[in-house]
Amino acid sequence: MKKIIQTLKYISVLVLALSFTNCEDDDVVLPSVEAGFTYTLNIDTGTVTFINISENANNYEWDFGDGTTSTEINPVKIYSNGTYTVVLKAKNVSGASDTFESEITILIPEIATLPISFDGENTTYDATTFNGAAFTVVDNPDVSGANAVASKVGEITNSGAQFEGFYFDLGAPLDLSTQKSVKALVWSDKALDVLLKLEEGTGADVETTASHGGTGWEEVYFTFNSAASYNRFTMFFDPSGTTSGKFYIDAISQIATDAIPCTETNLELPVDFDCNGIDYAAKIVGNVSFEVIDNPELSGINAEVSKVGKIVNVGENWENAFFNFDTAIDLTSNKGIRFKLFSDQALPIKVKLEDGTEAPIEVDVNHTGSGWEELTFTFNSSASYNDMVVFIDGPGTAAGTFYIDDIEQVLGDTAEPCEAETMQSLSAADFNLTFMLDPTSSIIEDGGDFTWIDNPDFNNDVNTSCKVGQITKLGNNPWDNNQIDLDAKLDFNANEGLKIKVWSSRPNTEVRIKLEEIGAPNNNVEKFLTTSVTSAWEELTFAFDPADSGKYNKIVIFFDLNANNTDTYYFDDLALYGSSNGGGTGGAFDDGLLTNGDFENGSTAWIGNAVDVRTEGDNSFNFADVTVAGNAFDVNLSQVVEIVPGATYTLSFEASSNGNRTMLAGIGLNQDPWSNNVSEVNLTTQTQSFSLELKATDLNTSADFGGANSRVIFDMGAATGVVVIDNVSLTCSDCDGGGNTGGGGTGGGTTSGLVTNGDFETGDESSWILFQNGGTATLDNAISNGGSWSGKLATNGPSNPAFKQERIGAGTVNAGDTVTISFDHIGAIGGEGGVFNVILFVEGAGGSVPITHVFSPTPILSDSWTTFTGTFTIPNGTDTSEGISFLIEAVCGGATGCSVTANIDNVSATLN
Repeated sequence: MKKIIQTLKYISVLVLALSFTNCEDDDVVLPSVEAGFTYTLNIDTGTVTFINISENANNYEWDFGDGTTSTEINPVKIYSNGTYTVVLKAKNVSGASDTFESEITILIPEIATLPISFDGENTTYDATTFNGAAFTVVDNPDVSGANAVASKVGEITNSGAQFEGFYFDLGAPLDLSTQKSVKALVWSDKALDVLLKLEEGTGADVETTASHGGTGWEEVYFTFNSAASYNRFTMFFDPSGTTSGKFYIDAISQIATDAIPCTETNLELPVDFDCNGIDYAAKIVGNVSFEVIDNPELSGINAEVSKVGKIVNVGENWENAFFNFDTAIDLTSNKGIRFKLFSDQALPIKVKLEDGTEAPIEVDVNHTGSGWEELTFTFNSSASYNDMVVFIDGPGTAAGTFYIDDIEQVLGDTAEPCEAETMQSLSAADFNLTFMLDPTSSIIEDGGDFTWIDNPDFNNDVNTSCKVGQITKLGNNPWDNNQIDLDAKLDFNANEGLKIKVWSSRPNTEVRIKLEEIGAPNNNVEKFLTTSVTSAWEELTFAFDPADSGKYNKIVIFFDLNANNTDTYYFDDLALYGSSNGGGTGGAFDDGLLTNGDFENGSTAWIGNAVDVRTEGDNSFNFADVTVAGNAFDVNLSQVVEIVPGATYTLSFEASSNGNRTMLAGIGLNQDPWSNNVSEVNLTTQTQSFSLELKATDLNTSADFGGANSRVIFDMGAATGVVVIDNVSLTCSDCDGGGNTGGGGTGGGTTSGLVTNGDFETGDESSWILFQNGGTATLDNAISNGGSWSGKLATNGPSNPAFKQERIGAGTVNAGDTVTISFDHIGAIGGEGGVFNVILFVEGAGGSVPITHVFSPTPILSDSWTTFTGTFTIPNGTDTSEGISFLIEAVCGGATGCSVTANIDNVSATLN
């Protein structure tokens, strides 16, 4: 068979050869190829669908004009904007081919993205309007001034409603990480404010307002304090007003803040040396060399590129820089001058104000020589001054180069210079080392020298407390550390971890917290974080796992482990954080007569325009932000509760703010005539526990009030700032007829409970410990509130005399008990800085003091006998083996004229 096939092949070849030989004079007609295509275009996406119309072809080679190809018959191609030459080569099996080409232009409509000029033919300027405003793109109606070019602009029409405006959802985010300002040309024939708000971003919404003078086209600038990126651009013309009319906007762009031109020519506060319109050389003179330069010391609190003033001392007495201001410094309200000064020498700095409505005044502040430091000079005057003279080492002869920046007028240090700590606990159950009291005896030094000191840097938003811990490494070993032994093992089921505030002059300081078991150091866990700021306070959070719970009763702190240095570090507020510190304790909180006092059920039972329950971690609380001060009752949080007329109640709660402010708290009617009994409490940035004893008697009319439609009251509208309230409890001590109001001294009729000789009628110091501490603590038979004797306290300059009963109720006091301290008092506070304090100590085994509680509000001294009552509930798990102690003290700091005199009587400490 194979042979037959081979023979047939030979025959076929022969026939084919004969065929060509016989036809060589005939024309051969082959099929011709004609290439061609059409296409469809989706203009919104740039998608092109090619339709092949080639004839007599079965192979195709496409060149899409952007470097890509295809051999498909009808390919689909997605283009970006541009013009492309597309070539199709079509072929058939006989080898014939043809080529066809066509030019395609892609114009995908672009979404408006900064910079925005409104002239883009292919750009969509789809603005969304709200509250009555209208937006369209029109020809520039006023080709003049700052926009003297014929172009398209955005037209905004206001109807006259408040907060009407428009927004763009941008095609690309507006990134503020480097360039933080937005410039725009704005047209208005009315003077008004323009508000720009950035939304839908990686950070919180931000907004800022710029003023327009109403003169037509003006350049307007908006600068933001954010590093986030935002997708929505929202603008309001006269946001809170009702201005109607047409306004125009054009040339919106993002710029660097230092590119904003300065049009100021007058030298006036604040001064940042960045305004190129001010002739600093002519207005700042004196007998030093002074010039404005780029900041050569980008570090610490002044690490951003900017202009600064350079001062060169040659080493003569009283060298100074003399600032001749065009606008006087008015000290009527703000009495402080603050600026940043760079020095590598520790020197006194003097600021003198001259040419004023009163005699010249001056203030000295010391610079520590650590580089950039912020100094505040507070003047005791209400005058106005035209000149400011800065002396660096005034009477001295220090030579060197110094830099000054960011001179501004501030309130000044007119209040207490720091926030006094209100509690401290070294117990593992609620560990919170605030340095309210000296913990030196509880700090183990293993190469780290510990000192309890005044906070060297309290003028900040992170740590305003008065006392902190200082650690100076001795450089003996790379592992220099400090340790704290606890009374029990830490519970990370009830707590999430530990927080600590730290201050270090070393960049990128490693802070390491190691937890160990006492006596078994190999049983440990450790975590470390690195600081992100230098020479400033920062709070670090160390989260521990529930698996770490119940294992460790020792805290070890390392600063820069393995760096064998002798540097100094500061720390404060080393504390547990998480669910056990809040209200979410699964029913452990007792709100007494109230419902949902810990806000763990949201806003249930609470009323008022200040209701805003928020949750952080496992804790819920009420948050109010008062932006305009008015009547206290304008901003209110209340809960309706039945009140027995004339009965005595205890209102307990925790509260804090984002600054120093007051609010009213108490009980009253929820209907006309709105009778009430409220007290003013002082809030700080630290969470404080308050306990108010309130009788259902109106303070103004002395009439009893009550009934089913009564309420607990928190009125906070009289001052601006945040108010955070949590763990609200209301109890009644005599609603069942068996209570004791603890009233004002009846000559021995007060039940003293745990206290011995609380009425001082022994005539001696029996059961009392008296501390003179620079003042006087003594017994007094000249005045009493029933009986013949009382205790007397009197300060004498800086001093803190006190009466104390120590370790009472051992074996009787237990965790979970509520301790009530009550006594009668009379006296007065003179001058500034005086305090009359009551402090409770829970005494544990071995001399430990797991809890220290300062009662707040403090007793208010007056010229008539008044009863103070404070309550505190000892947390579960607290070591109470040695009972409790309490201290009643009169305190005066260094303020001139401060004095505190007080008599106390009928002192009691009871449990319930």
